Amino acid sequence: MLSRDEATALLVEYGEGLPWTRHCVAVADAAEAVGALLEDHHAIDVDSLWSAGLLHDIGRYATHDPIMHGVEGYNLLMDLGHPEAAFVCASHVAFGLRAGEAAQFGLPARDFIPRTPTERIVPLVDLLFEGDRPTTLEIRFASLRQRNAGNDSFLGMLDRGYGEAKSFLTHLDLEIGHSIVDVVASCTRCS
Repeated sequence: MLSRDEATALLVEYGEGLPWTRHCVAVADAAEAVGALLEDHHAIDVDSLWSAGLLHDIGRYATHDPIMHGVEGYNLLMDLGHPEAAFVCASHVAFGLRAGEAAQFGLPARDFIPRTPTERIVPLVDLLFEGDRPTTLEIRFASLRQRNAGNDSFLGMLDRGYGEAKSFLTHLDLEIGHSIVDVVASCTRCS
């Protein structure tokens, strides 16, 4: 996985200080806080987790489409030789794309479903932010549904993603005995 310095350099180069990069920094910092709580339960490299969180939306340099920004990020990072970070870009969309969905959007025809702790923490924490402000899954999904009204294909994927995210959030809350929503909301560097 990319080092923090490498990830930061890529975000600076492709993000050019645009507002969406603040979201990326907030997600990276909060993902690191969540990962630190889980280190006793899982093999987590918090530096890699932070880098993946920082770059999950790097495809926004090309588009803000709710699906294609993940595809663009995947393509960019694959071209640059960073397959792990590329996978996170693609798999964070709607908390995972099935093979048929992936192929429909120009990705390799295989599942892009988050499975490792890093792959799962990044999209969860991403969904706990509206821009760079912490929120709840319910509020974020309502916002995503409203912004994408009429895009029935994406809304179906979004509904499935909500179920996956809610289940994972509940699992983590029970596992560590803390509310992940509260951890994200209290992350001092996430503002």
